[in-house]
Amino acid sequence: MKIGFNQATSMHCSTLEQDVLLCEENGFDFIEFRLDKLREYLRIHSIESLKALLAGKKIKPHALNALYIYDDMFRHQNSEKDAEIIEEFVWGCRIAKEIQAGYFIIVPPLQRDPNGGPYVGTAEKTHENCVRILRNLSDIARNYDVKLCFELVGFNRSAVRTVEQARNIINEINDSNVGLVFDVYNLYLYQGLKNFNEIKSVDVNKIFCVHINNGDFIDVSKASQENRRFCDYGVVDVNDFLKNLKEIGYDGMVSIETFRPEYWQRTPEWVIANAYQTTRNIMEENGVYSHE
Repeated sequence: MKIGFNQATSMHCSTLEQDVLLCEENGFDFIEFRLDKLREYLRIHSIESLKALLAGKKIKPHALNALYIYDDMFRHQNSEKDAEIIEEFVWGCRIAKEIQAGYFIIVPPLQRDPNGGPYVGTAEKTHENCVRILRNLSDIARNYDVKLCFELVGFNRSAVRTVEQARNIINEINDSNVGLVFDVYNLYLYQGLKNFNEIKSVDVNKIFCVHINNGDFIDVSKASQENRRFCDYGVVDVNDFLKNLKEIGYDGMVSIETFRPEYWQRTPEWVIANAYQTTRNIMEENGVYSHE
């Protein structure tokens, strides 16, 4: 497996250019660009400048993060909300094609307000909605040589919370252009999941991307994305996660993704160096790090 860096990890302490240069210096194989970081960079640079920044480096773009879908997407013609989201998606796909980033992370419908209570909706309707939306997005993405990585989120504000739900959606779509991204913290958020054996029920060829991290020792019902941390220690059994991925033959990218304000108070040099070393350490401990 190769090591990737997700820009959320350095979101408020670094720039896109700093991320690329420091990730290259520290030894990362891949970088996942955030859409907001791309917009910030492209306000004062051209796409040709971005390509020049990446040229000749070991580090390569992987996935763009992220498109947030909603229940009624592609249900009504001439929807202004659809048009806005599709415009952002196509913009990202065009950039992905230019820089040869082959994947786009897609997040299922969420109840976005942390204080707004759980997601309201049935599993059956969620399945129907996600199948429709992902099929339509795949038709668009295929024109740009981009594949979709559908990411389940385990907390109760998410419409798709379990591996089983996500797997069933992907299997019904049955499209080589649509797969999954497994984020160990997002899996853990489903009732404090400790055992990741359910991963084995998924065709390894449908796992396009993996996000890795750990989390604080707090009540899982109160945990938020800000409680993510590096893989140095924490409440999540990252070893079991990597073991299951290894057993099914996954050999793709494993990308460190945190949203931790504490890290954003540090220098990008500190964040990226520690992100790399702690991720590499746990991958080596589990015999999944590829030196090639």
